[in-house]
Amino acid sequence: METHERKRLMSSAYRYAFSRLALNYYTFCEMMLESQAMKEEIRAREDEFGRLLDAFLNGEDRTAEVDALRVRTVREMELLTSYADCYTIYEYVLNRLERRFVAMEAPKETPEEFASRIVERLRASKDAVILDSGMRSVVAQLPIRYTRQKFYGLVMDKLTTYIGADKTGIEGLLYMLRTSAMVDLPEGRAEQYPDLEEAYIALRDADYRNMDADGYENCRFRLDRAVEAYHNRSDVKLMFESLLNDLYVLFLSRNEAMTDVWENDMFRHVVTDVREHFQREGLMDIDETLTESLEDLEGIQESAMERIHFKEDETDKDLKKMEILMSASEFAPLEEQGGETEPADREWVEAKSRQFCEELEASFQGMPKAVMRAVMAGVLAQLPMTFQSVNELEDYVRESLLACTDYAERETCMELLARELLEE
Repeated sequence: METHERKRLMSSAYRYAFSRLALNYYTFCEMMLESQAMKEEIRAREDEFGRLLDAFLNGEDRTAEVDALRVRTVREMELLTSYADCYTIYEYVLNRLERRFVAMEAPKETPEEFASRIVERLRASKDAVILDSGMRSVVAQLPIRYTRQKFYGLVMDKLTTYIGADKTGIEGLLYMLRTSAMVDLPEGRAEQYPDLEEAYIALRDADYRNMDADGYENCRFRLDRAVEAYHNRSDVKLMFESLLNDLYVLFLSRNEAMTDVWENDMFRHVVTDVREHFQREGLMDIDETLTESLEDLEGIQESAMERIHFKEDETDKDLKKMEILMSASEFAPLEEQGGETEPADREWVEAKSRQFCEELEASFQGMPKAVMRAVMAGVLAQLPMTFQSVNELEDYVRESLLACTDYAERETCMELLARELLEE
C-alpha cells in the first residue's frame, strides 16, 4: 500500500476508534451507574482497561498487554456462551411443561388450520434468508418424536449436503453443533461462573418426567435468574471487548495517524473525565458539560467511518488486525486459526458425521427424554433445510402437531411459532 494511502487509512481508523471508544466509555460508566448487580464487575473491568488507557494517553506502548487481555476476555465469553446453549435447551423443556401448571388460553385454530396459516406466511416471503429462518423456527419449535436411530439418520443425511465444502467450515459447524447440544462443555467454566454452573446442575438433575407444580416453579425461577445473570455479564463483556478493540486500534495506528489538535484534545477531555468518574468512591451522575461533547464525537465517528476501506487481499499484519478489530464481530480472533482448507469428500464427511452421532449417543445416556428431544430439535434446526416444496413443509407442520398426544406441548408449540412467525 502506498505511504500516502496508508497514512490516510491509519488516520481515519484512529479518529474512528478514538471517537467510538470515548462514546462507549461514557456508556460503560452509565452502565455502572444504572446497574447495581454489575457495579463491582464493571469497576473491576474498568480498572484493567483504565490503566491501559492511561498508558496510551501517556505515550507508552502497551499493545501486548491489550492483546493478552483481549484474548482472555474472548475465552471468558466462550465459557459464558456455553451456558446460553444449555439454558436454551432447558427453556425449551420448561416451556412445554408450563401449560400443565399454569392456566393459559388454548389456541383457537386446529392443527390443520394453523399449519396452513404458517405456510401461507412463509410462502408470502420473497426473501430466501427470511424463508430459511422461518423453516428453522418451524423445525426448532415443533414436537420431536423421532427414535434416536431415525434422528441420527437425518443428521447424517443432512450433513452429506456439505460434501465438497471446505473442511475447516464443516469443522466449525460441528463445533457449534456440539456446544449447542451440550456434547462439548468447555473446561473451566464452573470455576469462572459458579452461580451459572449451580443453576445448570439444578436444571440438569431435575426430574422432568415426574415434575409437580413446585418443581416446575423452582426450575423456572432458577432458569430466569440464571438467564438474567447471563445477559448482564454478556452486556458487560461485549462493551468491555469493544473498548479493548478500539484501544488496540489506537495503539496500532497512533504513530502514523495525522490528527487534528482540536479533535485529539476533545477525545482526551472526554475519556479523562469519564475515567475520573470511575475512580470516585461515591457514584455521581455524569456532568452535563461532558455530555455536550457526545454529539461532536458521533459526527467524527461517522465521517471517519466513511473513509475507511480495507483491501480484500490485505497482507499488512497491522491493517488486517485493525480490520478485524473494527468489524461487527467483537470477539473474532486476530490470528488465523488454521485447519484443513481442502474440499471434503464423502468419506470424510460421513466419518465426521458418525463421530458426531456417536458423541450424541453417549451424551443421551441417562438424559431425560424431554431434554433429549430439545437437543434433537436444536441440532436439526441448525442443519440444512431439505423441504422440497411449501406443500411438504405444510405436511410436516400438520403431521407433527397431530402426532403430538401431549396437548399442553402441542398448544405451546403453536403459541411459540405464532409468536415468532405470525405476530407483527
